[in-house]
Amino acid sequence: MNGCSGEKERPVQAVELTRKHVCVVCGMILVDFPGAKGQIHYKDGKYDVFCGTMDMFTYYFQPDTSKNISAIFTNDMGDADWKTRWIDAKKAYYIYDTKKSGAMGDPFQPYLQEERAKNFTGLYGGEVLRFDNITPDMLKPFQEPHLKRKK
Repeated sequence: MNGCSGEKERPVQAVELTRKHVCVVCGMILVDFPGAKGQIHYKDGKYDVFCGTMDMFTYYFQPDTSKNISAIFTNDMGDADWKTRWIDAKKAYYIYDTKKSGAMGDPFQPYLQEERAKNFTGLYGGEVLRFDNITPDMLKPFQEPHLKRKK
């Protein structure tokens, strides 16, 4: 319900990306590159968009990022037409640290269905995680290229 008016609040919807949408972290035009994207929507109606899940999680974990989040979306990489298939990022299954990565070397590839995520790891390696299992420490080897990644 919306306050005293008795009206139900509408669920937040992901925005469809156009050339005007640039990543809040790096400034890339989102529609120009393949791979998973991200959106964080806030209770005041504003939102931020991200060129990949790496930037989305990096931004999400920043101490000064608004915690008045109403929704987080990402793409289902298991969908043949992932550009239009936005899913709730907190319900996704993420493949972490696979041999195959997106446009920006994203270590987190989201899938709506756990089975599809597991099939992908069977082909390309990696670990299937849920949103709440991802930590800032998992981002560091990918943010700091001078660190040697463990494989």
